Amino acid sequence: MNQDNKQQYALSRFINVIRDLLKSQGYFDYHLYSTTKYRIENTDTFKVKDDLYLRYNPEPDIWQVGSVHDKFFWIGSMFRDEKKIDKLHSNEFTVVDIYQSHGTMEQVVDKYLEILRTLEKELKLPNLSLLEVDHISHKEFSKLGKGKSNDKHWLVVTEYPTRESFYDLQGEYTENTLKFEIFYVDGDRVIEIAACGNLG
Repeated sequence: MNQDNKQQYALSRFINVIRDLLKSQGYFDYHLYSTTKYRIENTDTFKVKDDLYLRYNPEPDIWQVGSVHDKFFWIGSMFRDEKKIDKLHSNEFTVVDIYQSHGTMEQVVDKYLEILRTLEKELKLPNLSLLEVDHISHKEFSKLGKGKSNDKHWLVVTEYPTRESFYDLQGEYTENTLKFEIFYVDGDRVIEIAACGNLG
């Protein structure tokens, strides 16, 4: 098995574990096609023809499912015409989108850690779920310096300004939304893992 096939097989194992866990908890597995007629202006989108584009994000198609299901998810490919290709920015990547009515930030972070623990158990992975979870504001995050070389933890960044999120509900103050993101911090590396928020 060559390297590409090994990576594809590993990704399939991850997806199967996540899908099995969510379906066992009553989440509806929703299917989205890889093309859409929806496009965000000034985005790095691949045009197929006329008004048809490769899927750049799951909205707004995914929002319609919320009128039928309180708990649902989508796992699939998204495509972006990235200006620079590297391990974190590729033309095609797989996304897991999970939705739950009336969910709180605490519940979302707990769900993420539960999925991580399940992956660690089923696939015999290192126990990253045991790392400390810190919370800071977007303003604090933007001023964050480089971490220590041996510093590993999860970082939940909250209070995103409206200009950083075009679809989330507003937070307590009108200049902020309820968007938050989960990052993995490993020394100087800060890697975005999940973007979350209340759809509006």
